Amino acid sequence: MCETVPKYPSISEIKKQLPQRCFERSVPISIYFMIQDFALLGSLYILYDLFSSWGVGGLLVWWLAAGTLGASLFCIGHDCGHGSFSDHRWLNDLCGHICHGFLLSPYWPWQKSHRQHHLYTSHLTKDKGHPWVTKQQFEARPWLFNFLAKNPLSAFFRWFPIYTLIGIPDGSHFLPTSDLFETWTERLQCCVSGGVCLGWLWVVFRHFDGDYTRMLSVYFVPLLIMGFWMIMLTYLHHQDVNAECYDNSQWSFVKGAFQTIDRTYGFGFDYVLHHISDGHVAHHLFFTQIPHYRLKEATVALKTLLKPYKGLYKEQRNLDFLWLFTRLNYALDYVVGSGVLTYPQEQRERAAVDKWD
Repeated sequence: MCETVPKYPSISEIKKQLPQRCFERSVPISIYFMIQDFALLGSLYILYDLFSSWGVGGLLVWWLAAGTLGASLFCIGHDCGHGSFSDHRWLNDLCGHICHGFLLSPYWPWQKSHRQHHLYTSHLTKDKGHPWVTKQQFEARPWLFNFLAKNPLSAFFRWFPIYTLIGIPDGSHFLPTSDLFETWTERLQCCVSGGVCLGWLWVVFRHFDGDYTRMLSVYFVPLLIMGFWMIMLTYLHHQDVNAECYDNSQWSFVKGAFQTIDRTYGFGFDYVLHHISDGHVAHHLFFTQIPHYRLKEATVALKTLLKPYKGLYKEQRNLDFLWLFTRLNYALDYVVGSGVLTYPQEQRERAAVDKWD
């Protein structure tokens, strides 16, 4: 008699099958990637005048490159926030503040909200940073709110200022009075991390010495593009026509983690973004343990391990990722059901490629 394969493997079972070096943190390697990202950004700043001399086209290329490298640097701070940068908490916090402060993203507050996202991925009400919307919530929201949520261009502003500063939906990451914080320690950490961001901002203002037009072009426009990457990456990691989320009666950590999708974007973006896009399932399963430079190896092993679990591991090659992001934003409004919630059939059909020809 054939042995029945369980629907989900346990975390301990998965970890035993992955190469143990995938869980090894290396301070020299982590520091190398942080320096590399700052060096590449610095090189772009040196080349700014050359690109701007080519007109609007040159500026667009420069902004895209600088914004993408900003997202790359954010991924280094992301490792720091999870503790996968090094075995030393003080070093993680120091380097995390350096990386995230430069990108005007308060380190400790984001660490708190993002940890909640990982602990409760695909939970209907507890998944921070990537909220799930029910039909009742969708119909109760102002039309302008829904319009902006469905418009992919709003992603340029959904990270900063809408998410981190204004605090929609999780609470402000800059204001210590935000609902995001529960203790005085967390509120003090908010002040420290926000102060680091303000310190970086002061350095930027002093550097440009009143040339606000140049400051806007060199510093703030790339930050908006970085924010676009943050919103799009998070969305596409967790959204698809077949996406599921769960209420308390059905949710578990493993079930939620396996709703994550690995997406390959191509054009070198996966490498530049430190494989956070095409190694995201492994990241969610072991978000505090696997540094970004081990994700590809862990993903290869994970795919082999999960072959008996048909359909559990999800991956897509999306060279058309901008179009996919646009299409899903417009098509998918809210989830329905109880226990296991999914997008209604009419929304799935609306998201189908042939409906957009």
